[in-house]
Amino acid sequence: MNTSSHGIEELDHLMTYVADLDAAGTAYERLGFRLTPVSNIASMGIANRLVPMRPRTPGAANFIELMGVADASLLPAPMREVLSGAPGIKSMVMMTGDAQAAHRMLVDAGYPFAAPSHVRREWAIPGEGSVWPEFDVLLPIPAPLKFNVCQYHNVELYLREDWLEHPNTAESLLAAIGVASDARSAAAYFERLFGVAAVRSADGGHAVSPGRTELVLYEPAAFEARFGCPAPAGGDGVAYAGMRIAVRDRDRLAALLDANGVPHARVGGIVVDPRSACGNVIEFVERTP
Repeated sequence: MNTSSHGIEELDHLMTYVADLDAAGTAYERLGFRLTPVSNIASMGIANRLVPMRPRTPGAANFIELMGVADASLLPAPMREVLSGAPGIKSMVMMTGDAQAAHRMLVDAGYPFAAPSHVRREWAIPGEGSVWPEFDVLLPIPAPLKFNVCQYHNVELYLREDWLEHPNTAESLLAAIGVASDARSAAAYFERLFGVAAVRSADGGHAVSPGRTELVLYEPAAFEARFGCPAPAGGDGVAYAGMRIAVRDRDRLAALLDANGVPHARVGGIVVDPRSACGNVIEFVERTP
């Protein structure tokens, strides 16, 4: 672990807000993903389905989270803004091995997080019964891009082999993608958070990570050149735009998208635009080591 990272070890998963969890599940199945059953976090008034993939860092998970509101009256205050508005990624969730220690380091460094919340939720697996994921989570604070910090207590529940094999050959979440009017300045916030320098790529992206899964920030022109679709507009000039996912077989993916009537383009990789992915651009690229 990077000792300057405030206890943050990896970008673990992406929380995507959806207004209709059933419709979102269908949309992601058309993209060739295998989804988990619905799970309710009753104490917070939310429900989710996950697209689990193969972790890139020991102790972490690696997934897309589709999250909807089941009971708005129970939403914690920091989640009300996150789970509202247009669909799409609303928060990155970072993994830590010790939420209490991470909380102390973050608060000492001026990040105004409340104490971690402990969550235990029921996950009913059809035909098998229930399991009970447990984690401690720091809820979002104001930031250029919202983020949570999470400590798992039984991460193995997210790593069932039958959930990690996808018809579209998806392997791992490689990056969260964002757009900023000044990408260098937006990246600087996360350089300080992670204690590492951002790296600028040939396509104009500014990539920074506490582990192996990256946050990549583009300015609007560079985003549109890379992905072939309009850049989203953020209220403060910064917005989540989508994700980059490694696949084993792009030809098999393309054939599946064609068969399911999902429009896509070959730009940097195979790109699905936000209309087909609940507000997210998804770029599928060949698997990297």
